[in-house]
Amino acid sequence: MLLRMASPIRRDGSSVHYLRKRVPADLTDKALGLVLLIPVGDKTATVRVGPDCKVKVSLRTHDPREAKARQAKALAYLDDVWRSMREAPRRLTHREVVALAGEAYRHAKKTWENDPGRATLWNMLHQAALKWDADTAKREMAPYVDELLQRKALRIDDDSWARLAGALHEAFKEATALLERRGRGDYGPDLVEARFPEWEANTAPSGQAGVTVAALFADWELESRAAGVTEKTISEYKSVLTRFAVFVGHDDATRITPHDVVGWKNKRLADGRSPKTVKDVDLSAMKSVFGWGARNHKLPSNPAQGVTLKIGKKVRERGKGFTDDEAAAILKAALSYSGAAQEHAKTAAAKRWLPWLCAYSGARIGEMAQLRRDDIRREGDHYVATITPEAGPVKNKEAREVPLHPHLIELGLIEFVTASAKGYLFLTITKDAEVQGKLRALKNRLAEFVRDIVPDKRVAPNHGWRHRFITMSRKYGLDQEKRRMITGHAGESVDERVYGDPAGLYVELCKLPRYEVARFSSDARLSEEVGLGHLVEPDDA
Repeated sequence: MLLRMASPIRRDGSSVHYLRKRVPADLTDKALGLVLLIPVGDKTATVRVGPDCKVKVSLRTHDPREAKARQAKALAYLDDVWRSMREAPRRLTHREVVALAGEAYRHAKKTWENDPGRATLWNMLHQAALKWDADTAKREMAPYVDELLQRKALRIDDDSWARLAGALHEAFKEATALLERRGRGDYGPDLVEARFPEWEANTAPSGQAGVTVAALFADWELESRAAGVTEKTISEYKSVLTRFAVFVGHDDATRITPHDVVGWKNKRLADGRSPKTVKDVDLSAMKSVFGWGARNHKLPSNPAQGVTLKIGKKVRERGKGFTDDEAAAILKAALSYSGAAQEHAKTAAAKRWLPWLCAYSGARIGEMAQLRRDDIRREGDHYVATITPEAGPVKNKEAREVPLHPHLIELGLIEFVTASAKGYLFLTITKDAEVQGKLRALKNRLAEFVRDIVPDKRVAPNHGWRHRFITMSRKYGLDQEKRRMITGHAGESVDERVYGDPAGLYVELCKLPRYEVARFSSDARLSEEVGLGHLVEPDDA
């Protein structure tokens, strides 16, 4: 992921370049008063984060090129600081402790070796250090430990801190002994420095360095597509992971921590995303992709594991399905709909037929919206619609046959299908890749159409039919197993989900009463005195 780096700025009337950087929003409380040791060239600038939560520091150069180089180094340091603040305090390995002690040793050597001053002073410091017990060593080394951790942008646990203090005590004794020798004029070989390994920042376990979030997602996507994960899920997860990488400020999957995931969860909630969506989409995306990375030995662990969100029971003020009055209002408007100015004929046809198809089938709106002419056929004495993943996304990825209620036939559905061109009835598709986008757009148009008629936002404008169909099925005694076969809901047992042909579904569907809605002009509206939601019982039809 490429992020554009801002150029250094110059204050009015000055040719000296400055760095100005805002503290990330999720760290402002923690960062207030924080002391930063920002590298600027060969030196370090001490900056304290103030109430405005902005980091401002002079880059101490007039040269624009040098200013950019110094800014890049300073920004890398700040990124490490922010990452460290989000992470849990880390435990240093023994090698890392010794390497950090080596950093302090080399710093002392670089600072004093060429001009050490009096040897007696270094001898006095060396002799004092030899007498310190463990507690005294911790107390004396504390300022040096804290400064070293600030320089390296590290947060470590208490055990690591104590071990580092002990290692610095040893390095201090060795440094004072060396500088005593230099003070006496002995510039012979330094046999101590070679024992310290080089410090390697942000090291990852062998074979795991450089795994980007984008590359991890690409590998997950390849396997997920082969396993039949839906295009919608892949698209949603990609969006989540892309935004998450921007949020943490880097694309290194091996550096992602549980604190990063929790910070993202809190940000999404603060942005107004519903708790259910954060749990079911944002957290699910990270758990799935990072979990796959851990299982396939690309990551040391899954940073999203265990991160969850408790969802309180939502206050339910009404049912999720359309009421009788709302259903009648929508179906009446659909029955008389002839299309708006410059509206595509297939879109107008969708508004005319899809509410009716969903009302009599309980199908998802997208499943009906992607019907093709050849998906509707006569089967004995009735008609059926085949819902199949071949035409577009189907949630359970299984084809099913849905019988068409006789009232749909009386309304002229078959005449409409017969008169339609071969292909999709309600979508204009030139390439298979267009189905997802065109389907999404059509569903949005249908939602707008229904929302103008039923403004109550407590009921979903497209999914309300599915809920209503279940309610009506219970009311009129449809067999539960056959109802599930019609709607495509998962059954309770293997035989219900997998085995057997859907015989008798048409007879079962005919138990539902007809929606008797009189025709009227397209610009008409139902008034309160008109009997809404009148259903003709089967015996009266």
